[in-house]
Amino acid sequence: MRPLHLALALPWIFLFVEGSRAYRASGAAFCGLGMAASLWVAWNHSELGDQYGFLEGDVQTGIAIVLLLVVLEAARRAISWPLPTVALLALIYGLFGQHIPGEFGHSGTPLASFLGTLTIAEGGIWGSLAGVSVSVVAIFVIFGAVLNAGEAGQGFMNIASAAAGRLKGGAAKVSVISSALFGSISGSASANVASTGAITLPAMTRLGYPKRLAAAVEAVASSGGQIMPPLMGAGAFVMVELTGVPYTAIMAAALLPAFLYFFAVWIGINGYASRYELAGLAREDRPDLRAVIITSAFFAIPFAVLMWGMFAARYTPQYAACLAILVGFAMLFFHADGVLDIRRDPLPDGKRGDHGGPAGVDDCGDHPVRLDHHRRAVDHRPGGEDHLADPVGLGRHAVAVAALDGACLPGARNGGADDGGLRDLCVGSRSGADQAGA
Repeated sequence: MRPLHLALALPWIFLFVEGSRAYRASGAAFCGLGMAASLWVAWNHSELGDQYGFLEGDVQTGIAIVLLLVVLEAARRAISWPLPTVALLALIYGLFGQHIPGEFGHSGTPLASFLGTLTIAEGGIWGSLAGVSVSVVAIFVIFGAVLNAGEAGQGFMNIASAAAGRLKGGAAKVSVISSALFGSISGSASANVASTGAITLPAMTRLGYPKRLAAAVEAVASSGGQIMPPLMGAGAFVMVELTGVPYTAIMAAALLPAFLYFFAVWIGINGYASRYELAGLAREDRPDLRAVIITSAFFAIPFAVLMWGMFAARYTPQYAACLAILVGFAMLFFHADGVLDIRRDPLPDGKRGDHGGPAGVDDCGDHPVRLDHHRRAVDHRPGGEDHLADPVGLGRHAVAVAALDGACLPGARNGGADDGGLRDLCVGSRSGADQAGA
């Protein structure tokens, strides 16, 4: 399964990307070679298992080298140079460390054994981390994607706005609650900032909150999403594999720290809001009770199924997530007003983004930004036009904007005419880290 998992992942890294013709052509070559090598390992896994991590012949050696090069290049394209560089240095040390004098050297390893351990044995590429990705991470990522394709994100924002919008410093507190809720299905700080920050950052600046505060609140609150069950950061899944503790136990252990984390952020915001008299959201910017109840069901019901499956029915986390995915998919046939339409395409063409994603999601790198449901609640301007407040100024103050890491709002990458001022947020997200100390 692990070689097949890699073979299915490679196209998303090498093929479904933007870039020059040469970049895409090289990606296609790497993808073809990597998929062929991975499928060869999967097809011959029984015979390779009898070799105990020792390569036989030039063909196997060539396949091993191809796999290592493809994985390093895939990592470089996905997450840039730092981690692949560390891995490359480790490989060089393993190959040539015998030439290093003193205690830092080693006795040397035969090339066939060294490459075989990395590529045909259950270590190296096919090690425990790959196993975690296959058995646990993939299914929960799909679960989060199904919820995000529907009205779950709108439900998060509605609950947060209804619960905290009227309070002192309400816009910042909405950011805390929405980040906690969205983090429960994303497990990613940058995706959290890109989704909830696209709404809460302009709302806070429009209400006169200091830009440093707005950026800090969104960055800190979104970072907590990595420890918010049920879908946490990759570290939680690695803990499952390395410690042997069930994922349900990891989730239960994370509940109290996650609560305390967001509670501490809430207390900090409350103190700052009391000192500087920060206003809450206006009544017309808060959703009514009916909208809150209906949209919250889009994530509450799948979550309830997931929790029931893991804790009441005692199913494995993977099986419980599959049940929750089925329920979440069925709810895609409901409109935002709660009306069932069985003839409705869950993602009809008219509801897709420019790159085929769900409505209001624009493909701007790794982190889509949902806007369609939230624009009207953020900023009303005379003349009937609804816009997000211009967040360009956040760039020089914001760790949060830097965390967007290339996520941009509709029109930013495609040259559309959605909101002219919003294109600059994509640039600000790149430059925010450099300007944060200004």
